[in-house]
Amino acid sequence: MNDELLQMFDPTVYIAIGVFFGAVGAYLAEQRGRTHYKGFLVGFFFGFLGVMSLFLFLKNKKTPTPDN
Repeated sequence: MNDELLQMFDPTVYIAIGVFFGAVGAYLAEQRGRTHYKGFLVGFFFGFLGVMSLFLFLKNKKTPTPDN
């Protein structure tokens, strides 16, 4: 395996990118009535694809209204 490709950036850059996508995932999950820590984990470990899946597939929880 080509070690130069894996060491293209400092490991802190990869962690910073993961934290960024984790924060976006947490925000999206919380806006849709889900727990923010699960959204953070999805964003951190799956990056852009995880955030897009949260954006596309996570629906808002509907709260019952007292209109009936």
